[in-house]
Amino acid sequence: MSLFQPDWTFALWAVLAALAALGFWADRTRIGSQVSGLAIVLALGMLLSNIGVLPKSAPTYGVVWAYLVPVAIPLLLLKADLRRVLAETRGMLLPFTLGAVGTTAGALLGVWLLPLGEHSAELAGVFSATYIGGSMNMAAVTQAVELDPSLVTASVAADNVVGVMYLAFLALVPSLAIFRRWFGVTVDELRVTVDGLRENDDTRKSDTAADGTVTRHPSPVTALDLVHLGVALAISFAICAVGQWLAGVLGVGGYSILFITALTVLVANVFPRQLAKLTGDYEFGLFFMYLFFAAIGISADVAAMITSAPLIALYAAMIVLCHALAVFGLGRVFRTDLMDSVIASNACAAGPASAAALAAGKGRPDLVAPAVLLGVFGYAVANFIGVGLANWLA
Repeated sequence: MSLFQPDWTFALWAVLAALAALGFWADRTRIGSQVSGLAIVLALGMLLSNIGVLPKSAPTYGVVWAYLVPVAIPLLLLKADLRRVLAETRGMLLPFTLGAVGTTAGALLGVWLLPLGEHSAELAGVFSATYIGGSMNMAAVTQAVELDPSLVTASVAADNVVGVMYLAFLALVPSLAIFRRWFGVTVDELRVTVDGLRENDDTRKSDTAADGTVTRHPSPVTALDLVHLGVALAISFAICAVGQWLAGVLGVGGYSILFITALTVLVANVFPRQLAKLTGDYEFGLFFMYLFFAAIGISADVAAMITSAPLIALYAAMIVLCHALAVFGLGRVFRTDLMDSVIASNACAAGPASAAALAAGKGRPDLVAPAVLLGVFGYAVANFIGVGLANWLA
């Protein structure tokens, strides 16, 4: 039982909105800019649910996952330039591949080192799928390999907690000096901006003090145009409707986000000049994504993991560790870009929604489209990798 009940719909929406606002505010503070507003939202959401203030599951969170996340994808991508997306994706493809290889290696290493028992092959398939694609792939492979029901809950609990902790870690990475030195990146090159918006030399200026401290000045606030916002939302909802319909017709309803992304990129590149005039679309998409981060943080059940899944949690953590070592260790060898590696790792380990949110929250809207594209690519291949690995080990 929790202080807030699952059917307290308006109260839970108030909490989600407050957590999102806190994340935006934190990004403007000195401490928050170092820790990251996204990490604060995740950590605070997890804390509130695990001390009994908020319920870990509620219909409100389902609305965020089922409706706000799909709607946010077009809002974030309406101004996507396909030529630039393809160029940026090429830069992120190598770290994404390294992450997938690291995930698979971690799954195999865990089977070899940990006493997972007779279900080790199925667990390897399930966790390799979820850390190459996402939770949707975890559910699909769980069903495909017929994982014992007693292990399903423990696996989900372990995945939620380990996954959220890794997301928080990724949100911190660009601000950590050790990673900046490792990848040879300066603070300016990170392009982390006030309010989480992309740095633009035409609208923002920065002053550099004698000690090297960089002070950025926010660009003037643009008035919100409700006509533009209404048009953007209408386009986004329409794209989601068509994408979901197409996925259902083709019998792949679980992959509707792939169709939504493809349709958005198509519309964005057919009508680039018209869509470039819209204002407020990106900001609303970013807000929806912060709500998403708040919801997934709240859903992480630490108690369930500790009581029923310590060994499975250790297995999940081992896989994520191997994934991170491959992305950031080998990434340094292959000289990948730090932000490319962070977002590609997120897309691989957690899927397109959180990767897009992290890219947007870090002030890199140019990486939102490639993050989504890589994430849905992970969706497409993860089931095959997971089921194939499980069958091979069996």
